[in-house]
Parts: sequence; structure tokens; C-alpha cells
Amino acid sequence: MKENKIIQHTIIIGFALFAVFFGAGNLIFPPTIGLASGTNWLPALIGFCITGIALPLLAVIAILNVGGKFEDLTKPISPWFYKIFNLLLMVGIGMFVTIPRMAATTHELGVKTLIPQVPSVVTIFVFFAVTFYFAMDKSNVIDKIGKFLTPLLVIILTFIVIKGVFDPIGSPISTELKNPFSNAFINAYQTGDVVTGIFCAPIIIAAIIGHGYKGASMKKVAISATAIAGIGLLVVYGGLLYLGAAGSGLYPNDIESTALVSALINRLLGSYGAVLLAITIALACLTSAIGVTAVIGDFLRDISNNKISYRNGALLVCVVGAAIGMLGVEKIINYTLPIFLALYPVAIVLVFLGVFHKVIPNPGSYRGAILLTFIVSLFETLGAIGIKIPAALNFIPFLPFSANGFSWLVPAIIGAVFGTMIYRLGSKKHNQVSFIEPEKHS
Repeated sequence: MKENKIIQHTIIIGFALFAVFFGAGNLIFPPTIGLASGTNWLPALIGFCITGIALPLLAVIAILNVGGKFEDLTKPISPWFYKIFNLLLMVGIGMFVTIPRMAATTHELGVKTLIPQVPSVVTIFVFFAVTFYFAMDKSNVIDKIGKFLTPLLVIILTFIVIKGVFDPIGSPISTELKNPFSNAFINAYQTGDVVTGIFCAPIIIAAIIGHGYKGASMKKVAISATAIAGIGLLVVYGGLLYLGAAGSGLYPNDIESTALVSALINRLLGSYGAVLLAITIALACLTSAIGVTAVIGDFLRDISNNKISYRNGALLVCVVGAAIGMLGVEKIINYTLPIFLALYPVAIVLVFLGVFHKVIPNPGSYRGAILLTFIVSLFETLGAIGIKIPAALNFIPFLPFSANGFSWLVPAIIGAVFGTMIYRLGSKKHNQVSFIEPEKHS
């Protein structure tokens, strides 16, 4: 294939990947975290970028390493784990959080600022009508996003970032936030980007294969496109987070996320800022919603053995998204954190297992790591929603890095080590029985 075609395809897919990742949460959370961090915006940016850039892009690499499907990543654990965990991710995060929040954000930060008279029901109906239209052309959804929707989004975001960095609205002040790194790392869970990476990696890889790439050339395009998306996200997140930090002396810490973004952009860009923000929001949310809707529609078709068609699955996602989107952004954010606390650490550990798939000793490594990660995450989630378990409350604070939000990290490593050993012992016993049994019957 000609070099110029390879470059063209890589850029289109890289742009599409950037757009799929950059949704509602990616515009809302960086300024909010910057505001809370103030002069400590740099460690906050590092924490945010690990969760919001490194891990999501590693998710694409992990899926690529195991064969191109999320199902392949979970095979060493158990056949049922893929269906159950993916259902939790698709429904719990994708259908009930990510997509509805995009629609609500489009109304509150986009349409409402330009035309206050328009009710949210109208915005949300149009949003999901457009999402459904693009998602229906499943085979070309990535090319459509990369060619038509992303370039304008990138231009506007770049303009906002350059203006915010080189002509700041103020100077960051010292805040009382004690752990800016871990605060940003954990709050970035709510962008949903690690899950989006797991969701969308298969359609990104399928789009690359659809252009005729195989083997080494396919991996080269995938990694190059991932790098393009990563650089774009770093520039945008850095600019938006610094914009929030620059406003730390101007706005209270308890200001609502959407109100903060609107106020920052208006102060930065003046009267035309509302128009640019509305366009940015609409494009950012639509591109992500289209990609995630396509993935969930495909998953519902597979898990139902074609009893739910791709079209009906995508339609169901849009209908549920519209109903929940009517709640508004803040209400959606408030009920989502426990969902992310329970599922995100498991997703992160899965990503790392996939990245190092070739050197993972055996399936026991997967099983042990996932089991202990889930147990710790479950206890922390129960505590976050007010269900106190004394034994867990006494034990978890003593785990390494628990104060920084990484209480699951060491248990995951211990689980992997012991899981590997237990699996090996079980395999040896099985082999010994298999070897002895023929002699008994001879």
C-alpha cells in the first residue's frame, strides 16, 4: 500500500480515536480538577493523564495484543466473565452513565447557553436522532467520525487551549487540596475513558483491517494512530486543566462543573465564547456517543444470539440514554462514582494483563489478580455508599497506597502471584492423574 495512503489512514483513525475518547467528561472534569488543585495543577495533570490518556490508550494496545476482541482479553478468566463483566460495563457505565451524560452536557453547556428557551427534551431528542443516524452505518462509523466530525472539534479545542495558556484569565492560587495527584487520578475515573478504550478498541482495529492492513502493518497503523490520539489528548487536557487552575482565585470550589466550564470560556473568549463552546460540546459528545452506541448495539446483538438486532440494540441505547439524560449532568455525576469505584480498578488490571499478555505465566495469574482487585473495590464501594463492613474498614486503610486511592494495587499483584502458583499446582496434579490412570486400566 502506498505510503501516503498509510499516513492518511493513520491520521483519520487517530483523529477518530481522539474524538471517541473526548466526550462530555473530558471537557467537564479537567477544569474542575484544575480549580481544586490551584498551584498544584501539574501533579494533578499527571494523575489525570495516567487515567485519562495512558490507561485508555493502553486498553487499545491490550485488545490488539490478545487478538482484537475484548472477549479474547477475558478468556483466561472464564467464559462467563466476559458476558457478566462486559454487561456491567456496557449497561452500568456505557448505557446508564456515559451516553446520557453526553446528551445532558450538550443541552446544559451547548444549546441552553445559546437558546435558553429550548427545553432539554428537544435537545436530547435531536442528539439521539443524530447519534442513531451515524451509528447505523456501522462499517463506516470510524471513517465518518475521523473525516467529518473530528477536524472541526480539534481546531476549536486547539484555539481554546492556546488562548487559555498564553492569555490566561488569572493566576493559580494555593488550595487546601492535600493529594492533587490521587484526587485527579480517581476523579478521572468518571471520564470513563478506560472503559471507552476497551469498548472501542475492537471497532478501531476492525476499521484498520477494513482498509486492508494485516499483521505487522496493522499493528503499526494502530500504534501510530494511538500515539496521535494521545498527543492530542495531552495538549487539550493540559490546556483545560490549567484553565481551571487559572480560575482558582476567581470561582468557589463548590461551583457546579458545567457552570464552571461555561464561566471560564465566557471569561476567556467573551461573547463569542458561548457559540464556540456550544459547537465544541456538540461535536465532542456526538463523536463519543456514536462510537459507544455502535459498540453496545453490537454487543447486545452478540449476547442475545441475534434476537436483538444491531439496529434495535442501538435504538435501545438511544432510548435509555434519552430517559436518563433528562436528569441533568450533576445528578448523573452524583450517582455514578460508586459504579466507577466498583468496576474501574478491575478494568485497569485487565488492561495491564492484556498489555503484558505474552509474559503472563498462566490463566491463574488473571484469575487471582481480578478476584482480589474486585474484592477490595467492592468493599471500598460499599463504604462509599454508606454500607460499613467493620473488617474491611479496619483492613483496607493498612493496604499500601490506600491513602492515595490505590488500595487495589498490591492485592492485584498478590492475587496474580498466588493465582499463578495455585494454577501450576493444579496442572501438575492433573497431569499426574492423567499419567497414572492408563496404568490402572491396563
